[in-house]
Amino acid sequence: MKPTSLLLFFFLLTQMSWSQKVEFEKIKEQCQGLPYDKRVRLSVSTFNSATPKATGQFGDELSQMLSNALQNVNCFNVLLSVKDSKDLTDEIVFSQTGNTALGSGPQTGKMKGPQVIVMGKVTEFAEGEVSGGAFGIKVGGNKAKIGFIIQLVNAETREIIESKSINVEGKSNGFRGLKFIGLETAGSTANNKALSDACEKGIIQAVEFIAANKNKMPLPEASVETASKVYSAANCSILKGDYVPKIMVILPEFHITERIPDPAAETEINRKLIEAGFKVVDAAMYATIKNGAKFINAAKDPKLAISLGKEFGADIVVYGEAFSQRTGTQGTQVTCRARVEIKAVRTDDATILVSNGLEAGALDNAEFVAAKSALRNAGTLVSNYMLEQFCSKGIVFSQPITKEITGATSDGVTITVKNADYTKFKTLTDLIATKGKIADKTLTQGTGTVLLQTKISADAIADLISQRLGTKYTIQELSSNSIVLIAK
Repeated sequence: MKPTSLLLFFFLLTQMSWSQKVEFEKIKEQCQGLPYDKRVRLSVSTFNSATPKATGQFGDELSQMLSNALQNVNCFNVLLSVKDSKDLTDEIVFSQTGNTALGSGPQTGKMKGPQVIVMGKVTEFAEGEVSGGAFGIKVGGNKAKIGFIIQLVNAETREIIESKSINVEGKSNGFRGLKFIGLETAGSTANNKALSDACEKGIIQAVEFIAANKNKMPLPEASVETASKVYSAANCSILKGDYVPKIMVILPEFHITERIPDPAAETEINRKLIEAGFKVVDAAMYATIKNGAKFINAAKDPKLAISLGKEFGADIVVYGEAFSQRTGTQGTQVTCRARVEIKAVRTDDATILVSNGLEAGALDNAEFVAAKSALRNAGTLVSNYMLEQFCSKGIVFSQPITKEITGATSDGVTITVKNADYTKFKTLTDLIATKGKIADKTLTQGTGTVLLQTKISADAIADLISQRLGTKYTIQELSSNSIVLIAK
């Protein structure tokens, strides 16, 4: 071969590669300066084959090449495909079984989900066609043809956003391993330069097509997971009033078909309410009745729920039910789904303030831990929704009208109980109710107050308590119209 012919050959080869590089750089310009959190999240699935000629791992190689190219154009937040996620889930299992330092390993439920799935199907595959040389230079001239359909699918709705059929022809003298975008070939394409050239051309067309349709894809702002909104008196109307309502949550939980011993959804809802600034009736104050019929029935019956709420001085009762169920396994981990259904009602007029039911999932090495995590996740969704409703509707509560606790009354005695729980408080109220009428009673954060309308003096009531409940209470203070007790 003459030196001039060789120079011409390599010049043409360089020009072809440079042309593809320029084309790729133009694609990158479409997304120049696009912030990472504004990029659509997408994942490329393995290409299926509709032709028996495309054997081996060709579909997988093609999808890997496309993922790599999409990552390099800086238009998208490219996620690992589900098929390639096994190594990540193995790391999570390794961490959960106690092999890593506490808090240092990856946790379940933190991976991002795609908004768009790039799906492909190989429709044409041909290699080994012989052609003549170019410019009188014998280069072997093997040709390869590939065709594939690209579909951009909304991951949530299954809607096909756009679809395109791509058909390209490659030549052995068109590919010399010049990696201008980091594309690499392996397996079936590595030893066939014509096929590699065809793949490279097809991938560039696919990237150009996907980038051109990015504005038709779901906006990241609409779907990306963000931190829960934090509520306080600054942004919540119900917390700005002179009186902040007290809330009681009645939410039995079940893992089909077993009872959850320690409520996860209820705990999460209580946590969110307390952090926002609401007064929440302490769950420990009625823990003794949680396993009884009264608690279970109150979760299903609005009247009973309101009655129980009033018994503890709650202005709002949140009641409902939460359940979880095993859904299967993922590798060695157990997956569970949970649903939390709640209603929030005022105890003064039974007005429903909030009503909703939401679901969430979780996985873990242990089934019950997965169930509780799913319940907690669903509880987070429900409490976020409930707080949004409480804080955005201009709901206002007024101080309940009750008798003055410290003031003297002609026929009343005020009894304050410190260090009390529900059982002790109920024992006291049942006893003194035999000597008059209980006009008002509350139990919040370990302190109970009872206003007893009676003709009997405070001294006589104190004597009664000392005689009948002396082993359970110590009388700390006594006046003409008030008694202060400390539960032992």
